[in-house]
Amino acid sequence: MSSNCYENNRYKAEIVRWVDGDTIELIVDLGQSVCIRGNYRLARIDAPETKLYKGVTAEEKTRGLDLLIYLDKMFADEETIEISTYKKGKYGRYIIEIWMNDDEGKEYNLSNFLIAEGLVEYKEY
Repeated sequence: MSSNCYENNRYKAEIVRWVDGDTIELIVDLGQSVCIRGNYRLARIDAPETKLYKGVTAEEKTRGLDLLIYLDKMFADEETIEISTYKKGKYGRYIIEIWMNDDEGKEYNLSNFLIAEGLVEYKEY
């Protein structure tokens, strides 16, 4: 994912909490001392639910809660992260990519990682 619509709109952000496996509450630094707080949807993924809504099985809820624990641990030492975004989804949340670096310094994004690990499903919006 080297050049796409997300590349030009990068921001530093602080994680407040993971709402579920594909939604995160952030404080985003827009620059010039302007920060906003809100919920953001991770691009291109659909994570298991964490609540027993209609049609959600107990097994799916367990997988969703396990993913929340995994993400909390994965980002436990992160003070700030880098995100990119360019549009809102149907529920009014901005759709974002979270950019990270591996041990060798190579950049990757969280959505691709979670898909590759089989923790979430790919979904086009």
